[in-house]
Amino acid sequence: MKFCTGNSLIRLLVIGCFGISLGLRGFERLPDGGLRIHDSGEWKVFELEQKSQLITKTLLANTPEAPVLSERGKPFTQTYRRLGTSRLVVKLQTGTDSQALARAVGATTPGAVAYAPGYFVFTAPSFAAALEAAEKLRNRPGVLYAEPILAKSWAKRGLPNDPLFSHQWHLLNTGQHGATPGVDVNITNVWPRFTGKGIVVNIVDDGLQYTHPDLADNVLLDWQHDYRDGDEDVAPITNGDKQDSHGTAVAGVVAARGNNGIGVVGAAYEASLVGVRLIGGDTGDDQDANAIAHSNSVVHISNNSWGPDDTGYIVGGVGSLALAALENGVSIGRGGKGTIFVWAAGNGGLEMDNANYDGFNSSIYTVSVGALNDQGRRADYSERGACLLVSAPSGLETRESARRQGTTTTDLLGDAGYNRGIGIIGPFAPGELADTDYTQAFNGTSSSAPLVSGVVALVLQANPNLGWRDLQEVLLRSAVKNDPGNAEWFTNAAGLHFNHNFGAGMVNADAAVKLALSWTNLPPQTNAVCVLTNLTVSIPDGDTNGTLHYLDFYRANLRVESVRLAVDIPHVHRGDLIIDLISPAGTISHLAEVHNDTNVNFTHTFKSVMNWGESSQGVWRVRVADARKNDATGMVKSLALTVYGTGEANVPHVYDNFRISAWTVKEGAIRLSVTGPPMLPLQIEGSFDLQNWTALYSTNTRNGKFDYSEALLPDDVVKYYRVTK
Repeated sequence: MKFCTGNSLIRLLVIGCFGISLGLRGFERLPDGGLRIHDSGEWKVFELEQKSQLITKTLLANTPEAPVLSERGKPFTQTYRRLGTSRLVVKLQTGTDSQALARAVGATTPGAVAYAPGYFVFTAPSFAAALEAAEKLRNRPGVLYAEPILAKSWAKRGLPNDPLFSHQWHLLNTGQHGATPGVDVNITNVWPRFTGKGIVVNIVDDGLQYTHPDLADNVLLDWQHDYRDGDEDVAPITNGDKQDSHGTAVAGVVAARGNNGIGVVGAAYEASLVGVRLIGGDTGDDQDANAIAHSNSVVHISNNSWGPDDTGYIVGGVGSLALAALENGVSIGRGGKGTIFVWAAGNGGLEMDNANYDGFNSSIYTVSVGALNDQGRRADYSERGACLLVSAPSGLETRESARRQGTTTTDLLGDAGYNRGIGIIGPFAPGELADTDYTQAFNGTSSSAPLVSGVVALVLQANPNLGWRDLQEVLLRSAVKNDPGNAEWFTNAAGLHFNHNFGAGMVNADAAVKLALSWTNLPPQTNAVCVLTNLTVSIPDGDTNGTLHYLDFYRANLRVESVRLAVDIPHVHRGDLIIDLISPAGTISHLAEVHNDTNVNFTHTFKSVMNWGESSQGVWRVRVADARKNDATGMVKSLALTVYGTGEANVPHVYDNFRISAWTVKEGAIRLSVTGPPMLPLQIEGSFDLQNWTALYSTNTRNGKFDYSEALLPDDVVKYYRVTK
């Protein structure tokens, strides 16, 4: 106990403080010739660059005024290079004569630093003289601290040092090669805080060249798998006519290593990559499913830049096991928060293909991504669709007159891959890169999807607790309305903007991360279903008005997320058909559009995200029309609408020019309140089968309002209600 009494404790404290003082003495010469310098808060060992000799006073005297030093064991790059200066920073006890001290060690000083009491900057004739002065000052009374000042180059915050970064307009668009400045994913402000570190991304593709120097540091070799050949090596084919160059380019867009002084930078340049080899050969549904489900317990994001052929003649095209793997992934992936499945929308735009015809993109479990050119417009190959969540820059359109530049990313090493030194890409595109380990001709939704995957990695690093549905809503709420002059933009009843060309718009990394940081997770998802079966409704040939079908959700007041419509429509030429879904609020989702498909029958499930945030309650309408008069006939056999969402929505229903602001069914009664123009004639109608409607009550809005409350009729008389004008 005596050890801890008064005087002994004071003595211990004094010893501790003395030790700290020695630890901050600024620098020391090491026996092996290095200089151990306290450089901006860290002890580091420096050597004279390209000098093997010991750093002696003689050697320093013969070096230039500002000798170049490099940190021992580090590459000689801007990050680790320092210039020796003739200045040193000195801290003195109060009352110490700074001018006298400076003269004593052969230096000068202008006096105290105004903003740092007790600190002085001494200037010696050279760096060698500054080191000598620091050594002399160490033992002088009143000197608390003396450190040589080393000069260094500061990096521009957020901008990586990769030499091809200036070509990557999709990350920072300054107008390169005629691009529209600002058409990029707004990512550079995110990088100072988030780089994707700790996030794992599956690259489900044709292989991954994990030896590429711009990918190797980010690849997790222990988790990769080849589902084509059934082994653990995902290395691509790099010779012959059938080269596997796609996956390596995709991986570079997601997470090429940044700030390593070579090549390009990925959107999430410190994220981890897992190669999953699948496409490029014939695979079965079980192989597809296994690739989709690969390492769900550890993988955060699965990037999929593949799908059915983009011919406009394929509907569905996905096996039941693959679809089940998606559902399983969102159920158990990321510890139950859900794997994020990012999917390329498809490149069949010129074939009038639609992303919604693809069974992967029409799943509620996927983030469907369209492609933009370098001017912010839909790339002509990019497929439209009500299922599109967002779009992202990619470039290189197919029409020669509209072509611009593509995406700059990693390529197969040497003369393999996309870049084989072939010169110009197109009439408006820049030539290929001199370094054939990289290409600037990658494009398609194959490129826009991994760009979104990279953004998702940043978002999940910022908030790893986001569920898969939260992530989708964060992306769509933060997206930018690109190509604002496009006539197809509309705002739904929840105030969210959408366009069948772009989804919610161009992905915005900075806005998405900021929104994610303050996001409150959505409640558990539920759904409501309305089914019309055993229908025999003929579709008039060549009549764009078509047939109208009603699905009433008056008992289901959900806040909508995704909506899916399953149809069974026998038809001779399904490409003649228009299928529109109209929400109670009047939002129109174009699910099927006229195209060149001469195959028979639509038996498919479509998706729309364009009702996100609206209320499900009320009557949904499905319009089915045959837009081409060619004696091709068909009928509607069944429709099944599933609305996915949460809880009860507090969103008014907008029907053209009147609004239902309350609609409840309680204690055996139906109650609703309608607002609209004065003296607007309205009618409450009831139906047993959603086809035959009977007027139950008619009135006019007085003073712009109408309230209705009546007992519910027996279900064998009226099951469904609606308001018409």
